[in-house]
Amino acid sequence: MNDKMDLSLSGGSGPTGNRQRQAAPEPTPLCGMMACGFGILGIFGPAFFFTPLGFLFSVIAFFRGQAAWGLAGLLLAVGGFLTSPLLMGVVGFGAFFMIFDLHEFMRPIYEFIGYTTEV
Repeated sequence: MNDKMDLSLSGGSGPTGNRQRQAAPEPTPLCGMMACGFGILGIFGPAFFFTPLGFLFSVIAFFRGQAAWGLAGLLLAVGGFLTSPLLMGVVGFGAFFMIFDLHEFMRPIYEFIGYTTEV
């Protein structure tokens, strides 16, 4: 009677003699889920705060191999950017001033408030 019971955690033989290994659970795509969540909050909430977070977590999700979640989060972040009047205004005014050379038009106002545009 030299029967020894296998007490290791590596999946020893059971009562039927078959060895079964438990499959490791897949990691939760947390960065991708956060990208999608922040993207949705960027559309329906304060986009100035949540849209950049959605974009950031989308890029992180791409680098961690969560491409589907990253793409969904990126599309939602772009949607949050396009539906935000504040973010579109920031980009729009910058482009407007550069296209129509309005920084020369605004020079007296800059000098009045003490801001110099000379380098």
